[in-house]
Amino acid sequence: MRKVDSPRGEVGEIDTRVPFQSVKAAVSLFGEVAVRRDRFAVKRRSSENVFEKETQLILAQKELCKLKKHVASAETTKAKALSDLEKAKETLESLTTKLNNVRESKESAIKAAEAVRNMGKPFEKTLSLKAIGYEAWKQELENARNEYTTKVAELDSSKQELTKIRQDFDAVLEAKLAALQATGEAQRSAKLNSERIGELSEEIATMKASIEQLKLASAQNETQSDFYKTAKEEAQKKLEALKNEYDDPELIQSLDSKLAETSAEIEVLQEQMKKIHASKMDSVKLLTSELKEATKTLQDVAAEEISLKKLVFSLRTELKQVKKEQDELKDKKQAAEVLAFNLTGEMQKSAEEAGPQPGTVDANVFYMKSCKIQKLQSETEDAKREAEEMSRKAQELKQEAEASRAAAEEAEKKLELVLEEAKAAKAAEQKAIKEMKIISDVQSRLSISKFSGKIRMSKEEFESLNGKVKEYQELAEKKEAVIMAELQGMYTRKNELDIKVEANLKSVEETKAAMETALWYAEMANSAKVAIERELRRCRQPDSTSSPISNCSDNSSMLSI
Repeated sequence: MRKVDSPRGEVGEIDTRVPFQSVKAAVSLFGEVAVRRDRFAVKRRSSENVFEKETQLILAQKELCKLKKHVASAETTKAKALSDLEKAKETLESLTTKLNNVRESKESAIKAAEAVRNMGKPFEKTLSLKAIGYEAWKQELENARNEYTTKVAELDSSKQELTKIRQDFDAVLEAKLAALQATGEAQRSAKLNSERIGELSEEIATMKASIEQLKLASAQNETQSDFYKTAKEEAQKKLEALKNEYDDPELIQSLDSKLAETSAEIEVLQEQMKKIHASKMDSVKLLTSELKEATKTLQDVAAEEISLKKLVFSLRTELKQVKKEQDELKDKKQAAEVLAFNLTGEMQKSAEEAGPQPGTVDANVFYMKSCKIQKLQSETEDAKREAEEMSRKAQELKQEAEASRAAAEEAEKKLELVLEEAKAAKAAEQKAIKEMKIISDVQSRLSISKFSGKIRMSKEEFESLNGKVKEYQELAEKKEAVIMAELQGMYTRKNELDIKVEANLKSVEETKAAMETALWYAEMANSAKVAIERELRRCRQPDSTSSPISNCSDNSSMLSI
């Protein structure tokens, strides 16, 4: 029989007691040696992750400093543009004062010319009534003519000065528009830089939080490593005690075989988890790349939107210029009509006062003059019709510009919707990354759980993770399809806008050409009026019979040229 207090049986008896309660107890005793390297690898990976996060934080801070410098430079350019704008305003005010002065001088010259003309009319009447004092009247008429020519020369010089001032005024307007555009660009760049600074500050805050979490995880790993060291020492002590207590080689061999089988099963499960994790990471990388491509496409669309805004702004400025030129042309048209009416009245009056006898050379000259007057009247009517046509084209151009602006506003609304969808997709991406972090935590927990010989991940948790990954993939595909459809529609609208803009530019060029033609006709009418007035004065001079005829014929030949 065996003794009660003795751990061994009597000599010749077989000990049938179980040295271990289960395989779990054996793995808990002998598993510390097998998983020590994995624990050290986890600790090294955590330290590497902390170092990587710190480097990312430093790079983000550097980029933040660069963006602050860009914001400061944008502010300086904005201040410079504002100062240039103030200078342009001052120059504009000085030019407007000069223009007013020139207009006043022009009006005074016109009034003086009218006074000289009015003074010449009674002289002509007195010449027809009285033949006495012919030489004195001729001298006075010559003086009045000289004074009139000087006033006309002064008027021409004032016209040249007026054109020069207009050119300076146009240059100042162009400088003002350039300064306004530079100010707008500086404001937009400052806004973009401020938004980028906000995003970087948020990323830096998240990085700091993740670094703190990694530090906490590393501290927990250190405490766990200390705990594992103590557990290892206790297990070694128990192992020594068991070795001293049990010296049966068959039992040791069976335990070794069971331990090898258990470790092989654990390795198979680890390989399966690694494959699952790799597949999930590949899907997340694919989703991230697709989202980056969509973001890049949205940036291109935003750049195209900015270019469309600039184009609409240029069209608006051109439309304002066309309206201004149209108003000037209307004024010139009215002046030309008044001039033609006055010229017709003067010609009729001169015909009534000194109508030539039919069949003479004077009658032929008078006929040629009347033909020239009719031609000028027809040209004036043509210029009037062209001005009306040009005003109609300007109205059509205004309507097309309004339509282009409405299309641009619609494109802006579509772009805002697409940006909101992109933000939602980015949030989904962040959520997927968090889920993958959870998967990695589960894997690390699995590597730690080898000490107990069990996998601490339920089937429901694994299936829920797979379902979430599939759901995020389907959501990303749907968002990508919607974004691509929106982009295709925006591209088609952009092409239509380009076609409309080209048509508007052509119509603007045609309008400018018509305005130049009308101005040319008005100048020709003015010059013809001056030539006819001179010819009438020369024909009315009481010289010899041959000299007026020759002068009139020469002037008529000049008019025909």
